[in-house]
Amino acid sequence: MEVLAGWEIPSYKISAVVTDNGSNMVAAFKALVQSNSPVNPDESEEEEAQLSVVSAEMEDANTQQEVNEYIRLEGECETEFDGRIKRHSCTIHRLQTAVRAFEKDEKLKPTIKKARIIVKTFRMSHVATGELLKATGLTLIADVSTRWNSTLLFLRRLDEVREPVKEIMARHLKIPGSTPGEWLIMKFIIRLREKFNTVTEKRADKEATIHRVHFYMNGLVRHLESVRDALLKLDFSSFHIENPFDEVILAMDSELSRVLGYVIDDCNPKFDAVYIASTFLHKRLRLTSPQRLSSLASRWLSLKNIEWYEEPTQETLPESTTLNANSNPDGIDDLDFFIDASSEVTQQKSPFDLGVQTYVSLPVSSDDNVEDNPEVFWIQNADKFPLLSRLALDILAIPAASSAPERVFSIVSAATMGKGNKLGGHNLERKILSPKFRILARS
Repeated sequence: MEVLAGWEIPSYKISAVVTDNGSNMVAAFKALVQSNSPVNPDESEEEEAQLSVVSAEMEDANTQQEVNEYIRLEGECETEFDGRIKRHSCTIHRLQTAVRAFEKDEKLKPTIKKARIIVKTFRMSHVATGELLKATGLTLIADVSTRWNSTLLFLRRLDEVREPVKEIMARHLKIPGSTPGEWLIMKFIIRLREKFNTVTEKRADKEATIHRVHFYMNGLVRHLESVRDALLKLDFSSFHIENPFDEVILAMDSELSRVLGYVIDDCNPKFDAVYIASTFLHKRLRLTSPQRLSSLASRWLSLKNIEWYEEPTQETLPESTTLNANSNPDGIDDLDFFIDASSEVTQQKSPFDLGVQTYVSLPVSSDDNVEDNPEVFWIQNADKFPLLSRLALDILAIPAASSAPERVFSIVSAATMGKGNKLGGHNLERKILSPKFRILARS
């Protein structure tokens, strides 16, 4: 709250908060919620302690226990913050739990282990490394367990310089190389993981908001299906091996549904319509959603416009919608709630609904690109869509991941090490933070 006051941001302007699951982030968000709502007197110290139990070493685990702790905390956060300020968890952190399902697969471990031995042995040999550098201008990448995409990075480089590595190994290194079947497995591991890496990098962009989350997550589901289909066309028996990918693809698909089902599956009890609504607000991406989801998005936006900006009355809002749309009365989930509420609204279209109708009728030109920032469109068309643009800009301000503030923490941490260890708070803000926030304000 002190930060909000310092930047003169009133608390009522906050419609959502995005955090990872670090215990410090959860504690800060909890304090913000409690400062804006009555404290639950039944909340025990034991419950507070449970909320603080978070794996601070998210990047360092390949175990099922860590994934389970992550999911458990997400459930606790949903219970703790439901009906007050909406909390969105970092989609990158959630996505990584699906990637970790790959790391635990027993059938792929022997191939990956042999590749690690080759890379480690190769890097320890100055002669082998020198010859590879001379032949390709590249060196092998070490596997670092604390980097979530390390397996992809070192396998991709190994596959890239496969032929020179095989020749140099035959001359200088007395270790068994990978078989043709194992090289094939490595190639499909790279193909399987590459799309997840691309999505993660795009979501980590400082300008990435939630409008592409639904689009990308559905793309990952289709990606898993395409890899599965490609594997079915291969004759693994000719390499004297069995297809080792069936179980891992099934596990990754299951984890993706488990941790991000509320984004991609509108039948999920926890389905959050803000993701399809934000996609709907992108002029090009809205065409990627089926008509059914587009209709859900427009109805959800209409109800949010009433909830956030209008004083509810019997003329504009049915009795059932006077409840908070984020609350969960009597076990009714958000999606059922706004569908039921919208079905009771009078057939007469409001100015907001007419704005949505006009927006939907806009033609999409060849200049409209998937990578366009939708906020630019709504800023430029604020006069044409005064009501819809106001809501659109508030929703599109929600970041998809917590990587941007984490990046600021890293910058500040580096600036205060060594000779900067005595840099005071005022000078730190003046030299580092203020310029960055000024750039953010202009963007």
